[in-house]
Amino acid sequence: MQRSKEIIVYVAGFTGPLAGNLVLSLLGTLGEAWGVDPVDILLSIPAFMFPFAIMQLFSGTISDAYNRRTVLLFGLAIYAAGSAMAALCTSLELFMLTRVVQGIGYAFVNPVLVALLSEIAGPERQGTSMGYFGSSTTAGASVGPLLGGAFAGIDWRLAFLAVAALAAAMFVAGWSEFKGEGRGSGKVSVDAVRRNLSVAFKDRHIMRLSGAGFLAFMAFAGVISFVSEYLETGPLSMSPEEIGIALSISGVVGIFFAPLAGRMVDRRGPRCCVAVGFSLGALAAFAMQGADSYYVFIGLLVLSGMGGSFVWSSLLTMAVAVPARMKGTSSSVFNSMRFLGFALSPVVLAPLYLSWGFDQVMLTCACLGLAGLVLAAVPRFQRAQG
Repeated sequence: MQRSKEIIVYVAGFTGPLAGNLVLSLLGTLGEAWGVDPVDILLSIPAFMFPFAIMQLFSGTISDAYNRRTVLLFGLAIYAAGSAMAALCTSLELFMLTRVVQGIGYAFVNPVLVALLSEIAGPERQGTSMGYFGSSTTAGASVGPLLGGAFAGIDWRLAFLAVAALAAAMFVAGWSEFKGEGRGSGKVSVDAVRRNLSVAFKDRHIMRLSGAGFLAFMAFAGVISFVSEYLETGPLSMSPEEIGIALSISGVVGIFFAPLAGRMVDRRGPRCCVAVGFSLGALAAFAMQGADSYYVFIGLLVLSGMGGSFVWSSLLTMAVAVPARMKGTSSSVFNSMRFLGFALSPVVLAPLYLSWGFDQVMLTCACLGLAGLVLAAVPRFQRAQG
């Protein structure tokens, strides 16, 4: 029973990044279909990520006070509906709207999954379980471009319908398996939500982790977004299928590496592992400057994926190292900040890319990674007890 619940959490964790990233190999296809510049399609990432980040501030806190299963099912229903609507779009404007719906829906899924997994796994398996969860989200982020590339030459709409079907399947599984899971008082009050958020924002442990997650995801989103754009429109002129393969190979490595990273977190401690992860990611981004080979990019994306496995396993483990009544809230604040970094990344880095080019963006991403390293690993975390 416990194992089946964990599997549902991992598959549901796979589903969100799947839709979030499949547009990366559809930039040219969607741009041609709607008569817009492919760079404009990148704005669908913040259209998804902004509501996803902001609404998470409340979803985990509501699940602490009310019922994790109900909040999870609500989010999966909205997410499935948004994904299905995306397949029916006939313009960029409508597509942006459906991405907002997707983001709102998945905001009620992600922090609840982390809180549920922490409770299911127990303290002795925190790092390992978060490693597997990181592996599942990495898998979704990696399969997304591959799925988009595979359907680019057939019908791009099928990619979003596949996501909707998977989300619907997770709704059914969650309805069946999570009965009675994570029950709170059964009542949600504005005061309770405000009180939990106030405690979280005053907690130095949570805020340091949230800041590190913000910087890490801004760097990560910058790398995958602009590597995709550069491979397609730059000197290499790669096809959507080739771009999807490049991003997916690096992700597959992350899928298998994340459980190992999680076990190392349990054995060596999260601070050591998060330092390794940020260092590898910054090194990969720095080395992408001047890279002129498709296979060099694949190798550096693999290195970046390995670093990400260490970072996510470590940060997620530390984020839920709080009392049970605060797990959902802590997960909400942490996830909200890191995905806000993801949302802001194309907005902040696109002008840099258009003015100074790809190399300057990669240098900036490397610097963001080093800043995250300082914030997450150098200070001594001392969690203020609320």
